[in-house]
Amino acid sequence: MSKSRVAITAGAVFLSAALAVSLFSAQPEADQKATIQESASPVPSLNPEQVLTWNCEIPEHKPESILITCADGGIYVEKIKWNTWSKEGATGSGILSENLCEPSCAEGKRVTAPVNLILSNLTEQNGKYYLRTLDITTSDGKDFRWGRANSFQWDVMEFVEMMDRDGL
Repeated sequence: MSKSRVAITAGAVFLSAALAVSLFSAQPEADQKATIQESASPVPSLNPEQVLTWNCEIPEHKPESILITCADGGIYVEKIKWNTWSKEGATGSGILSENLCEPSCAEGKRVTAPVNLILSNLTEQNGKYYLRTLDITTSDGKDFRWGRANSFQWDVMEFVEMMDRDGL
């Protein structure tokens, strides 16, 4: 493997780890939402097929799965079924899968739970429109069996912006 490819891979792993740490930090929910939300600007008339979201660095329309930790696939939502999809947002359901990384990520137990999904915060990038804020909530409203709170929010576009900014 070339040195540049190793550097890019290492950078992607580092960025994914940093994003995961920021996701699970003790930052108050109001601050997290303020970090993710951006000012809204007028949006042209869009049909649902023109509305995309991100699955790591891949733009997709109604993805069947979304990786949360892009570098190692430790956390993702799979088997997604979308109920609604428009420029106002999207709602659906799926299965959250998480590697608990105990005693290590290589040997960690994978746990799953049914979740409800909301994509929001339509954002323009290079003439295309993306739903960037993913809210994940347990289907039953209770905390995840493995101790995680019953909901969390993820900016699915942040990884793409970091990769673009850093030239990776």
